[in-house]
Amino acid sequence: MPYTVTWYADWRGPLFYRPANGDFVLTGNLTVTNRAGNDIPGSSYSLGGFMVRNPKALTNGPIGWVPGQEDYVFLSIGRGATNHPSCPGCPAPHFEVKTTDNSNSVLNLSPISSTTADIRMVRLDPFVLVLYRFPAQSWVVHRRYYRPDLQDTVQVGLVTYTDWDKASTYANTFHNSHVLNEDLNPDPSNNPGQPFAPDIISRYDFLQLQATMMPVEWEGLDLTNAGQVSDAQILSRYGLSIVTPNASTSHVWLGRVNNNWNTTSNWLTGTAPLMADSVRINSCACPSASCAQLGPGVTSISGLELSEGAVLTIPAGATLEVNGPFNNEGLVIVYGQLQITPGVSDQAINRGMLDCRTGGNILIVD
Repeated sequence: MPYTVTWYADWRGPLFYRPANGDFVLTGNLTVTNRAGNDIPGSSYSLGGFMVRNPKALTNGPIGWVPGQEDYVFLSIGRGATNHPSCPGCPAPHFEVKTTDNSNSVLNLSPISSTTADIRMVRLDPFVLVLYRFPAQSWVVHRRYYRPDLQDTVQVGLVTYTDWDKASTYANTFHNSHVLNEDLNPDPSNNPGQPFAPDIISRYDFLQLQATMMPVEWEGLDLTNAGQVSDAQILSRYGLSIVTPNASTSHVWLGRVNNNWNTTSNWLTGTAPLMADSVRINSCACPSASCAQLGPGVTSISGLELSEGAVLTIPAGATLEVNGPFNNEGLVIVYGQLQITPGVSDQAINRGMLDCRTGGNILIVD
């Protein structure tokens, strides 16, 4: 639920993202409403969707910002405007599809009959294909873009924005570095009498990222040309039904308070894991996330997964018993004892690092 903000040209709004490399398929589902939750958004260009964007490296804050460097593609649903040349007079709700190259934004609006949609973005370098599907309907190829400027590693994720009439009255440098609401005093808008009117809630049901590769038979073809690669060919590969991922059954470490395994508020569920729980430890690379450290004594769990960037320390005097699958893509530092008994799953996978320090012991029980 954003404040007044927009994504256009050099105006930059909120983006909840993760990095993605190479070719991929990004699929998600969202529903948009007004803030009251009982109608479509009421203010102009109030939409939510999914974005693929070039990252920008700023090392010295606003001083280091350079205009003309925004590069992205997105598809959003909500309310656009009725006076845009791409769709004059067309009623809301709308799709807004936008390609921005060196901060030159080209957008298209189209009327739709739903405020809920699955959206899929297929990156087959140097092309980005944009697809959608309404509830109980089939996938549709919406747009195709040639974007050789997009880097191998891009940002992919959730985007939302609202209230263009007010957001556009600010210089992009101020817009990009301030929260725009009634607390601004003075209001440096070029139209301070224009009221704030943010009016959207974007609700995301799931987001799934899958690796893919350019089909051999499409190599060297222009994917923006339907005469060379038809919609039917694209849909035969990327228009298949996708199962909504189930909610995680793992006990998830967040590390929001400290590094203590037994601190309940460090866990997503608000409780420390029990013997029957399978545990997932996320990356602690974020400033707000602490790495995990086991408490003294014996701790038993039914499975353990460490994501890339995750760190788990087992201190002297502590033992961790994993009675089930073990999958490590992070770092486990062992001063005490780590005992892994995969059991019937027969899965003990280490793609990360197991660092056994002096006095430590790692056992894998067949």
